Amino acid sequence: MNSDQKEYSGTVSQTVRPPRMANYELLRIVAMFMVVCLHYLSNADVLTRTGAPAGTVQVLANLFEALCIASVNVYVLITGYFLSKSGFRFGRILSLMLEILFYTLLIPLVLSLIGIPLYAGNAWQLWFYIFPVSMESYWFITAYVILYLLSPLLNAGIEKLSGRQLKLVIIGLLFFYCFMPSVSPVRLTFDRFGYDFGWFIVLYLIAGYIRKYGMTRIDSLRKGAILFAGSAAGIWAISLILHYIAYNYRSLQYYADVPFHYNFILCLTSAIGLFFMFRNIRIREGVAAKLIRYAAPLTLGVYIIHENVDIRDRWLPSLTKFFGAVPQNGLIIFHMLICVLTVFVLCMAVDFIRSIFFAYVSRNMANTKLARKVDAIFGTKNRE
Repeated sequence: MNSDQKEYSGTVSQTVRPPRMANYELLRIVAMFMVVCLHYLSNADVLTRTGAPAGTVQVLANLFEALCIASVNVYVLITGYFLSKSGFRFGRILSLMLEILFYTLLIPLVLSLIGIPLYAGNAWQLWFYIFPVSMESYWFITAYVILYLLSPLLNAGIEKLSGRQLKLVIIGLLFFYCFMPSVSPVRLTFDRFGYDFGWFIVLYLIAGYIRKYGMTRIDSLRKGAILFAGSAAGIWAISLILHYIAYNYRSLQYYADVPFHYNFILCLTSAIGLFFMFRNIRIREGVAAKLIRYAAPLTLGVYIIHENVDIRDRWLPSLTKFFGAVPQNGLIIFHMLICVLTVFVLCMAVDFIRSIFFAYVSRNMANTKLARKVDAIFGTKNRE
């Protein structure tokens, strides 16, 4: 069996043997850093808007948005690449749900204790804390949970279909989920911009196809880098051209935002290029590989913490008190990097403490009657 085909933890952090591959773990870290960059750009309100002219800061912001927009698709590709070969275990979802609830319940409690007003002002908003998946408190987690629950069916299809059949299925799905939304000048009612499990299913099947049949024409570090850079450059150029048209001629105003949708064709090719870049990076075993493997599972905590409903709109204004207002010139690059790095390090430190607490509870509950009953029902332990 090729080392790439051994089971991988995907999005849910867990202990896996043999050790996770450091190059894919590094890609997870890079992808999450890119996700936080996307949220910085959005919260800073520095991207091009159809009703306002584009200055230096908007041009730079669009460039970094184009470079980082592949991050979410990459995360799903990693998950699909390894999960399409591994067995289904409900314990993964259970572990993920416990981690999410830990933060959705603890964060508002801590904020309320220090006198910070909470998002929840009525019973309906309270449900965002108690049922984060059903309420889409984190849209990515909601889509991922549904994707994982469907993964046994998707895996069966990947294994049953021939390469040609699987390719035709993917092309058909891409027509509706990617090609049409990428070229339509008006919004299609079917289109969710890639913010749903339907698009995740398409990415999952693509990743499963790559694992089983490969894409030899782009399977190298150089070719992956060219595809990634070329796609990002295309997204950037198209976004600026469409903004110019939308602002000056008041036409294609909806379409001006399409290049930054997750299911835009160049966003997909950008993610595939980035995936093949890191697929062909070889990280030698040693301290660096161990640190990467240790840090990568904590990146999920970065997402859950900084995108919490009570934090997502507050972390950037809070950081501007220390690092100054968002610059309206080229210095925004350095401001973004230091803010994103601060969020990344702080959230990872918090999740490190959470992981120690979870490990302690897990060890002490491992042989209890309740744990054995849960394992008997859901198969929470790794028996593979």
